[in-house]
Amino acid sequence: MKTTARVRRVGIYVRISDDREGAGLGVKRQEGDCRLLAASLGWTVVELYDDNDMSASNRRKKRKGYHRMMADIESGHIDAVIAWHPDRLYRQPRELEDLMDLLDSPDLDVELRTVTAGAIKLTTSDERMLARIQVAIAKREVEHKSERIRRKIQELVEAGAIHNSGHRAFGYDRHFDGTGPRRKITGESVNEQEAAYIRDWADRALEGETLYSLVIEANDNGVLTSTGGPWSYQGMRALLRSGRIAGLKEHKGEIKGKAVWPAIISAEKHTALRALLNTKTEEYRAKHGDRKTTARKYPLSGLLRCTCKVPHVIGEQCSCKEQGRQHHKMKTSPRSDRPIGVYTCAKDGGGCGARTIQIPDLERAMERLLFAQLEEVEAEVVEDAEDPRTALEEKLGKLERRKAELEEELDEGDRPVREITDALTRVKGRISTVQRELAEQSVKANVLDVDVEDLREAWENYPVARKQAVYRGLIEEILIHPATRPFNVFNPKRIEVRWK
Repeated sequence: MKTTARVRRVGIYVRISDDREGAGLGVKRQEGDCRLLAASLGWTVVELYDDNDMSASNRRKKRKGYHRMMADIESGHIDAVIAWHPDRLYRQPRELEDLMDLLDSPDLDVELRTVTAGAIKLTTSDERMLARIQVAIAKREVEHKSERIRRKIQELVEAGAIHNSGHRAFGYDRHFDGTGPRRKITGESVNEQEAAYIRDWADRALEGETLYSLVIEANDNGVLTSTGGPWSYQGMRALLRSGRIAGLKEHKGEIKGKAVWPAIISAEKHTALRALLNTKTEEYRAKHGDRKTTARKYPLSGLLRCTCKVPHVIGEQCSCKEQGRQHHKMKTSPRSDRPIGVYTCAKDGGGCGARTIQIPDLERAMERLLFAQLEEVEAEVVEDAEDPRTALEEKLGKLERRKAELEEELDEGDRPVREITDALTRVKGRISTVQRELAEQSVKANVLDVDVEDLREAWENYPVARKQAVYRGLIEEILIHPATRPFNVFNPKRIEVRWK
């Protein structure tokens, strides 16, 4: 038989769903009230279980404090629990059932108390029925609130309006009505200093420069995100592929229409960036740089191939591909006899390990070839030439609409699931292919859309990453053929460039 005089070891459980102030003041107030109740009952507080800024109705986020409390009840470490209100403990029927199952153990004698609703009794069938009704009502309120929030979000999406939550977007200044954490956002304007960075990063990404090089440069220059932290690859990618910077409303990764805030970049650049940054295939990474090797010292790294496995005559096109053979990568390595860097055929990749070419000679020769190629292309440009990106964008739009139709069919369940998922896989594969082609065309177009003389003047001041982006935007690969006599004189005919 229970005795009210028993001094219990109590654990206090506190929780608040939304701590907008971020100071934990809500749970502190709950804790104070619970400690007063424990003192009035003569119980000893031995544990505090804190789930600040944690919803009890969100099953995707684990309530660590709550689960620790349940484990301590089961082990006998505590034999009483005090909470501010029953809905601090549970708002899901499943959680209530788990709690009742635990308290059913004959080895446990646990009391549950709340500050606002008194004792929680779960012993008799009537007490359990009442608790189940209460939690069912609480669950209904949560779902009803969720429905209202979703409807409000949908209205904001359809109107292209600003959500009254979240961090300030980089590139924009927010304007408010009122003060405090619940003040209303009335509008946004372009932050010109941050917008200048976005435009520069967008252009350089479209030229083929790797995002890691942009991240490194931004962090080295002390450019901070809107939350005051350093840039990461994921943060840079999310910024540049977002519809927001093009003045477009985006919801769950899909563009819904024009937004109420001003654009920083054009819609055309946004489309090109999205196609470029959505491309994740190994082929694209091989052509435009691996994330782990972005800090290259030389602008031509990754493009050089040795033709050592096929006999070749200087001045003729290499026949490796016709013979079904692959070229071997050439890597940088130091010279032992003098301090001049060279590219060497990679022996570990099956190459000869012997053919070399000096880096300074190669870079000077490639600069001459690059500008000669750009001048030739510039002279041949026809103003009314059809841009292949237009057809690719139309094709991509059709494929994305087809993907949406298949996903809708999958939800409706009118056709066998396997049949629809197979079709979805095929469509996604085609989308990936078109995105890759569109990305490559965008990079090439942005590299070519530069005045050759302007590029020549700016070239010396370009960082390695930007020079590399220009080369990669125009060149498929650079083949290095055998050296010719006299060996101490550089022969530019050893270089065979395969332009895109």
